[in-house]
Amino acid sequence: MMRLWREKPRGRDRAALDRFLEAHAAFVGQRMTIGYCEIKAGPLRHSLFREEGFKVMMERARWEAFAAVRADMAVVAQARLRSHVDDAAALDAPLVDGFATSLAAAPYFTDRPDGFAAETAVLADRLAQARLAAPVPPARVFAVGGARVFDCLPIHTSLRAHEREMIVNGVCFHAMGALAKGDIQLDWPAIARDLVSQAQVAA
Repeated sequence: MMRLWREKPRGRDRAALDRFLEAHAAFVGQRMTIGYCEIKAGPLRHSLFREEGFKVMMERARWEAFAAVRADMAVVAQARLRSHVDDAAALDAPLVDGFATSLAAAPYFTDRPDGFAAETAVLADRLAQARLAAPVPPARVFAVGGARVFDCLPIHTSLRAHEREMIVNGVCFHAMGALAKGDIQLDWPAIARDLVSQAQVAA
């Protein structure tokens, strides 16, 4: 007997939003770092990915890319959410906290004694500034992270000097695809209310 297709319930709270942003930021970050390096190395990719030094660099690049895309997704999420609440400023704290929590599992890097605290502070400032004007097109937001992803690639700059636009466009393409899924899978008004409610409890 044919089973009827049932639509999956849409995410309605902060937990659902955090899971969504984390999963898709991880996908985009890894797709653009690991995928790029595999293509760039060509037939040497198997030996390259076994080198201990490169594995360390690759792990670093993955987390740097994740942080960049995850921050952009928080900015874009704010733009989706703010029209559904009276006090858009109340959205900032839970969005920043979600970002910080996502990066809490990052490995310890010797040149980052404070982890991603600086990126967390930058995101808080970006969110505050974003509320002062109309939302910008998401592609412009994702281009910010795309540039950071390019800068952190574990391939010497002389070998990728002319590929910045390709990487930025790739990040934008995949991140825009994730945003389109978010519009289907997430109940933005319900999530906005949940974030404001949590912010009020925490205050």
